[in-house]
Amino acid sequence: MFEKTKIKRILSIFPQSEGADRKIMLEKLASFGERPMTMVLEELRYNRMLYSDASDIFCAIYKNEYLPVFIKGLGDSKENIRALCKNTIVTIGKSRAIPALVENITSGDNMIRKIVGDILIELGDNSIVGQVIPLLRHEGKDVKKTAMDILSSLKAESAVNAILPLLDDQDSWLRRKAMEALCRLENKQVMPRLLEQATKDRDSAATNIVLETMGKIGGPENASALLVFLKSQDLVIRQKATDALARVADSSIVPAIMELLRNTDVNVRRAAVSVLDGIKDPRTASALVKGLKDGDWWVRELATDALSELGGGHVSQMIMELLNDDDEDIRRCAVEFFCRVKDPNAFDPLLALLADEDWWVREKAITALGLVGDPRAITHITKLVNDGEVKWAIPGALGAIGTDAVLKPLASFLKDPQKQVRLAALTALAGLDVEGLVDAIKPAALDDDPQMREVALKALRDKTGRVWGSDEIAADIKKERGKKAIAEAGDLLTEAIVVVDLCKSTDTASAYGDHAVFNMVGDLGKIIDSITDDIGKNYKKSTGDGFLVTMDNVASAASLAVQTMKRIVERNAKVEENKKLNIRFAINMGETRVDPTGDRLGNAVNMAFRVEGVREADMITAPDGVKPGDIPSQNRVLITEVVYNALKNDSSYNIRFLGFFELKGLTGLHRVYELLLSNDLLSTELMKSLGPD
Repeated sequence: MFEKTKIKRILSIFPQSEGADRKIMLEKLASFGERPMTMVLEELRYNRMLYSDASDIFCAIYKNEYLPVFIKGLGDSKENIRALCKNTIVTIGKSRAIPALVENITSGDNMIRKIVGDILIELGDNSIVGQVIPLLRHEGKDVKKTAMDILSSLKAESAVNAILPLLDDQDSWLRRKAMEALCRLENKQVMPRLLEQATKDRDSAATNIVLETMGKIGGPENASALLVFLKSQDLVIRQKATDALARVADSSIVPAIMELLRNTDVNVRRAAVSVLDGIKDPRTASALVKGLKDGDWWVRELATDALSELGGGHVSQMIMELLNDDDEDIRRCAVEFFCRVKDPNAFDPLLALLADEDWWVREKAITALGLVGDPRAITHITKLVNDGEVKWAIPGALGAIGTDAVLKPLASFLKDPQKQVRLAALTALAGLDVEGLVDAIKPAALDDDPQMREVALKALRDKTGRVWGSDEIAADIKKERGKKAIAEAGDLLTEAIVVVDLCKSTDTASAYGDHAVFNMVGDLGKIIDSITDDIGKNYKKSTGDGFLVTMDNVASAASLAVQTMKRIVERNAKVEENKKLNIRFAINMGETRVDPTGDRLGNAVNMAFRVEGVREADMITAPDGVKPGDIPSQNRVLITEVVYNALKNDSSYNIRFLGFFELKGLTGLHRVYELLLSNDLLSTELMKSLGPD
């Protein structure tokens, strides 16, 4: 009794002790033999403070003969005591603990047996394999199960042959545990046997485990054995088999999968398409295209996904043919495919779909054209502005194209009565990085809808780096509108029209590559922008090898032409011969019509383009005109009669009459003039720096 009291006294103060005192107490406890360990376990039921120190006590006073105390503790009703005993055994180490642990695998206490198995797995000592394998023949199925868990966790390949006989056991639960253990061992050779047993037992849980393992370690040689599971009525089994086949199969099973695509069971066809998706072999394309024609929407969707991931020109070509299919469901799948692959070769077929009778096809065609990113689509897409079924998709497509030309049509959508359309336009605008963007977004910050205002203000903050107030925005808009009316779709304007074109761009591209022309056009565009930033412009767009610019008056247009020529002289003096710019200008004045993209249309625009391209051979000479051979083919500024009449009284311009020209698409003969540079020295430099005529 005295001894027990002393032990209790030590245990009560042990948690507060430290250093030398702690060591003395441990030595004292050790002198009492096994009893302190039993008392610690008992004290732990009431004294939680002792728990963190109990392991120190156990390890300090441990002797081999005390191990049964800890093993018995594994079966305690208190979880903290079970955990402490387990941790102590693990700390004690393999050499001293393992023999006793192996003996207790056959314990009649289920809790002890389970934790013993967990400890042996945690210790990970493969030296016990030889001792555990005989337990597979134990009469207790729980003992067999624990032995299989240990062996499979230790990846003991030598246990495979010992576990295999359990697949024939009369107990279905034990057969399942044997299959699970063999799956954890991941032995490829036994996989066919496991598939056979799982099928025989009709055990869905075991089948799922086997199929999942097959997906990890199987090879093409097992693919045919997996095919049968695609026909299972169990959704989970079909999915596991599909996943497994997608990982292990190759194109050799494609014929068998194609056969399954003709199965009357829609679930089988769905699984078959999913497998083809997983194989990702170009040779599966024809089979997947057949899936697009399936009567089940899910099969069609899966086939579309698979073909999109497969990609490739040959796939696009096959699906392009389906864009004209009589079945709208097939057209839907085909156009969805092009939304995902963004193939520029599909541009023309997609344009045709903008007139499709099915609204879904039209909508997806708009989206696909936007994702292709070809600016030529802008005019065609915006023509559907009055199509209420698909209008909301137009802003997103314009935003995907993302060029300067989409700014005005997107801004016009901010006035749409449907919030969905306005919000789509605002979202698209927020993603752009073009000139004039901030002014285009400002009206949305005054929208009646709070969400529109919130998104617009955030976009303005992101673009400018500062916070905007609604009063400030309203004042800015009023000021800007007072300066100049904003051109909108359908507006008729009187403008000066400037066409500038890079000469001999085809020859340059042939000699030095497209990138050379691209760089030269880019330089020309920068020169024009730097000038119009000062003198203003109404509209500008690229024409490929040049630009179309509209301005308020002919004086500004003439100034643009003269200043551009001067800048080119300065540029050409610094670059190699093959990089020099040689250009042609034409200026006209007249009525233009604004289309939904902001582009300018009309006869006045057409005339400017025709005048820019006139050739001396087409000229009809006039008594007061120039002689043949006196018209430069490049580095010139040509103007129409209406421009001449506006400038003729201004002495700062030197203008000469060339002669009469027939202009394609425009009736009658037209007088064409040349605007000469008034500075003779500059004219001489132009001839030197711009290159030969």
